[in-house]
Amino acid sequence: MWFHHRFGLVAGLVLTMLATHKGMAEDAIAGRELFEREWEFVDRSPTLAEFEMLAPRSLRPRRDRDGEMGRSHRRPHRGEGGISPSVRSDEKQPLIADGLGPMHNAKSCVACHPGGGASDVDHNVTLITADPRSLFFEEPVGWEARDGTKGAVIDFFPGLVSGNTLSFTAVVHDASTRPGYQIIRQRLASGVPDGLHPEWFSPQERNVAAIAGQPVIAGRYETLDYYLSQRNSTALYGMGLIELVSLNRLIALAQSQTRSSRGVISGQVAGKYGWRGQVRTLSDFVAGASATELGLNVSDTAMQAGDPADPRYVSYAADISPREVADLTSYVAGLPAPQRQSLSLEERKQVRRGEKVFSSIGCVACHIEDLQPARGIYSDLLLHDMGAGLQDPSPASVFRIGSPSFAEVTSVYSARHVRGAALDANGQPHRDRDGPPGNRRRSKSRGRSSDVLVGTPMVVPLAYPDQPQFPRGEISELDLKLRYQSTWDAMQREWKTPPLWGVADSAPYLHDGRAKTLTEAILWHGGEASQSMRNYVRLGDGPKRLLDVFLQSLKAPTN
Repeated sequence: MWFHHRFGLVAGLVLTMLATHKGMAEDAIAGRELFEREWEFVDRSPTLAEFEMLAPRSLRPRRDRDGEMGRSHRRPHRGEGGISPSVRSDEKQPLIADGLGPMHNAKSCVACHPGGGASDVDHNVTLITADPRSLFFEEPVGWEARDGTKGAVIDFFPGLVSGNTLSFTAVVHDASTRPGYQIIRQRLASGVPDGLHPEWFSPQERNVAAIAGQPVIAGRYETLDYYLSQRNSTALYGMGLIELVSLNRLIALAQSQTRSSRGVISGQVAGKYGWRGQVRTLSDFVAGASATELGLNVSDTAMQAGDPADPRYVSYAADISPREVADLTSYVAGLPAPQRQSLSLEERKQVRRGEKVFSSIGCVACHIEDLQPARGIYSDLLLHDMGAGLQDPSPASVFRIGSPSFAEVTSVYSARHVRGAALDANGQPHRDRDGPPGNRRRSKSRGRSSDVLVGTPMVVPLAYPDQPQFPRGEISELDLKLRYQSTWDAMQREWKTPPLWGVADSAPYLHDGRAKTLTEAILWHGGEASQSMRNYVRLGDGPKRLLDVFLQSLKAPTN
């Protein structure tokens, strides 16, 4: 009996393992299918019965004489109640999702990440950023004025307004599945003195040279100063390993960097994903990309952009389920990390000599080879000041971590935080009983009480320029370092150290793809990397060639 009992336990364990392995394999297949799937738009409006069931009473439209429903309803704001995203409560029949978009930058994940890698600048994401020092924000903020302010922004670019919140940064999508958007997109050129050249703005004609020649475009709509900039897609190699890097490890690394460099290099802990470290987890990264880049309704996980040409348009049903998001996340997490290639003895010698050059000029201070368990990543996943040459309008968020277990990112700022968000004559933020402007949030971790101050960086008052320009004005390097730390302008220079694994196959380089070659990318380095860049410039042809041999050995995965 004992034998049969033990045999039964072993057999049960084996069956469980087999079932688990089969389930994981099925999840991987499902995730890959979602990653490669080309989404399509389904042009369908909800019926009157569906709309009346879903919408709050205040939004329910009147029937016309024929009992038909017009499309004059506005888009309900999240939190107004009474909305089920995917199922009719009366008949339990699923609503039909609208699929792609309406706002989107691509039709599939693989379009921007072929083979799990990055893509060329034709798949860049364009951002619009409003300058909080615009005269636009000096106007009164009474209720009537606030409605007028919101209306003025909507007339210019509706994507900057969501409900009652004005976002300082929004995505300027490349396309919409519905009519009217391209007129709004092209309207952005009206405030740019020299207009928007298609080599910079049009996905079909965009090229690296145009971006390198003018990384940021400044414009002015009435009294609102705005800037246009771009983001290149990032490679997804080894994301699962990056997810496992502990926050405690990053905090310790940042502290160690500051001590060893005597403050010259001072990395800041942020999220692990995105050029600004603006995303905390891989699941958030995948859900956010699904909503933003593909325009999918991801239920309550991430907010898709509304249709700026028709704010009445509503996408009620989820386009991708939580299970599918989990499958897609698992697939991305399983994309292999790059491994060193098989080389001849002589090639290995050349690579090792090149890696010594890499170390000797100071690159290893931030591009750390191993960040367990991510071996060969060549990154510290920290934010660093990269200098004026890489300054970009949309700033990194301000992080204040009170507990090693918690960090939070704020990407949408409310207009109410802008007024008074300036520094006094001593370079210190104005304070009141509630502390500095920004969002004050408490960690939800059990057993811990950890305050994290995140949100809008303080702004440095600068003279109003006659013409729109970026940067808005000059601030000395010393002031940025000592007086204006964590301000709007200082955080515009902060970038997360990109991993170098697979870098040989990841051109173009830098956050907006302005560098065709690794040499160009190195020469753009400034700020905390200035000394390393100068060391590189002083190298002879031989050491430069060896360094390039080393970097070219960091190949992308072959499968």
